Amino acid sequence: MNDSNAAPPLPGALIWRDPRVHLLDDTWLLTVFAVLFATALPWLISGLDIDFGATAAGLLALAAIHVAFAAMSGRSAGKRAARTLAALHALGVVAMAFIWQHAGGLHNPMFLAVFILPVIGAIFLSRWQPYFKAALAAVAVTLVAASEAPELRWYAPGLNAAADWIGGLLSGGRGGGNLPFTGFYAPAEYFVVLLEVFVIVMFACAVAAEYLGTIFDRLHAQVSVARAEAERGQDLWSALMAHLPSPAFLLDAETYEIICASAPALSKFGGEQSSIVGRDLFQVICFSYPEVVQELISGAGGVAKPCMARLEDRLIVTEVRVQHIVQKGQRFALVTVDDSTEAFCVKAALDLAEHAAVVVDSQGRVLAFNKPARALFSALELDQDIAQLLPQSDPSSRWWEPGLSGRRKTHMTVMQRVYQVTLSSLALPGEEARLYVIAFLPLARVAAAEQVAAGSPRLVQQP
Repeated sequence: MNDSNAAPPLPGALIWRDPRVHLLDDTWLLTVFAVLFATALPWLISGLDIDFGATAAGLLALAAIHVAFAAMSGRSAGKRAARTLAALHALGVVAMAFIWQHAGGLHNPMFLAVFILPVIGAIFLSRWQPYFKAALAAVAVTLVAASEAPELRWYAPGLNAAADWIGGLLSGGRGGGNLPFTGFYAPAEYFVVLLEVFVIVMFACAVAAEYLGTIFDRLHAQVSVARAEAERGQDLWSALMAHLPSPAFLLDAETYEIICASAPALSKFGGEQSSIVGRDLFQVICFSYPEVVQELISGAGGVAKPCMARLEDRLIVTEVRVQHIVQKGQRFALVTVDDSTEAFCVKAALDLAEHAAVVVDSQGRVLAFNKPARALFSALELDQDIAQLLPQSDPSSRWWEPGLSGRRKTHMTVMQRVYQVTLSSLALPGEEARLYVIAFLPLARVAAAEQVAAGSPRLVQQP
């Protein structure tokens, strides 16, 4: 790595794209299914005359528009892309009018409710797009209706030429007198009211879409702020991970793959981030019993100590702690590997000593002890009052203090056996209170050691 302070990104980096294109895509997918429902239901329950070839062609056009929106959803937004989306949206409205012409037309008024979806969905293009799409839908439906019902042209004589052209283009030469329902005749006022209601509903939906757009913009702004905060938190977490004071690894809990590591872990086990990222943890650290660590990573986490491992040609004692982290549905494991070789060796040396040793604080509470001390005092526990172990001692006296000399020897009877007790004090930096080490050695063993020392030959230095 060129920059040792650079923190690697966490997995599953937040990828952000404008969700409007996705929502447009979903709107048109819903529109395709709504058109199918509005076409098939009247045909099934009433025998509506439907031109299946033309209707299928219109549905294929809507499906192509949906595919185009889906293809553009992964691209960055721009002015050219926005114009393309608006053109596709308008083309979809015209295609729906074409489908309506061949799926019953005026005698399938339920189909007109489907135009609500693209009008509301247009809010994801811009604020004025719902009104434009509502006007486009109103014009397209009016032209198709005028091509089917010549009576409507009486109310707008200017529609004659346009209606004849639309009728020939959309109906494929089908005359306006061939109505879907044989023998069904409705007054012209019925069709006028139908169109008036349709236009009012379209513009009402446009107003509602603008309100929904305002709410969406507020939510979008809040999501953007939350995303920025999440990115800052992710950067902070990455930096914190890289600068942990102890050797730590972030792993994929399923594959044991190393995602990133702290600086102490790199200096102790890897050397460089690139040399261990992507590798299996158990290839980087050779544990004597890797199954124990694997169970912690795959399970609920915890602590494994002591855990033996080999580092090159050295055997070290480690304490492994595993804490799980869930991000975006994926489980990661934060594994810290602390080298406790020195502490383990010191404790092993104390456990193998011939005397029983107990460490207490200034109040007489037990802080630590070795194995001979547990053999001597079976009820010995951490944070226990030392006076409870020696009932014969005066509870009010602080007999474990050696005095000003810092070291004192005395005799004490424990379990009907006389022991030589060595009291030593240990100063603590910045504190007046001290720690006290109490060593118990049987008096008979002390006497035997003194006799051996007295009878041993001494080396005499010759002049």
